[in-house]
Amino acid sequence: MRLLALTDSQMDAVLRAAAPLDVDQRGAFLEAIAAELRQHREIGDGTIDRAIRRTQGRFSKPPDLSRSRDTSR
Repeated sequence: MRLLALTDSQMDAVLRAAAPLDVDQRGAFLEAIAAELRQHREIGDGTIDRAIRRTQGRFSKPPDLSRSRDTSR
């Protein structure tokens, strides 16, 4: 497995993208990002952004609005 060399700002972007996910999904998300990035010879900021956007959709869950309480009076 090839090690990835990310700048501090690139790693920060990946970690910020993982932050809103359920804790039990973050590891799998980070592994999926790493797998996506390993497909590229060179990794720039745009590569990171595209990998995050492609991967995030598989892990993020929309809020369940049907379970929210009706606060209207």
